[in-house]
Amino acid sequence: MKLSKTSITILIAFVLSSFFFIKAVIDKEHTIAKGQLIYLELAPVDPRSLMQGDYMNLNYAIQGNRWQFDETGQTDTLKLPPRGYVLVEVDSSKVAKFISRGAIKNSPKKSQLYIKYFNGSEWSYNIGAESYFFQEGHAKKYEKAKYGGLRVDEKGNSVLIGLFDKDLKLIQ
Repeated sequence: MKLSKTSITILIAFVLSSFFFIKAVIDKEHTIAKGQLIYLELAPVDPRSLMQGDYMNLNYAIQGNRWQFDETGQTDTLKLPPRGYVLVEVDSSKVAKFISRGAIKNSPKKSQLYIKYFNGSEWSYNIGAESYFFQEGHAKKYEKAKYGGLRVDEKGNSVLIGLFDKDLKLIQ
């Protein structure tokens, strides 16, 4: 049986897309298993999507720091690239606070770590964990959410693992 060029192209595209999908899943699982747990303070909004059900749109306090300042305290007039890193300071409770954001990673101190951001603009940026979906009718218990718990790996990749209350207890 001889395969046509179209069949071979489709087969190659299927194999490559399957490979990249499986690699992405493995990378996320690695981040969940080996990443450092941190808590980011939330500024939540509780919308409802007709197509997706109940969810909470997450805005993190670190995203409120939209301006980059130089060492003299002056606003940096250079636009940041659409992808880069947010540097955060992690305290003894594992709560992270914004320090700066930029295009490159330097060597952080022991209590600091970098989180990748994308869609950077003058007004906003995302760290990739901006929605939390939950079962319909459970919105009331998630209103108490104060922190998003993220696992962050050594490359700055982050995965949202749950929402936490003011005492850093997982909301279930």
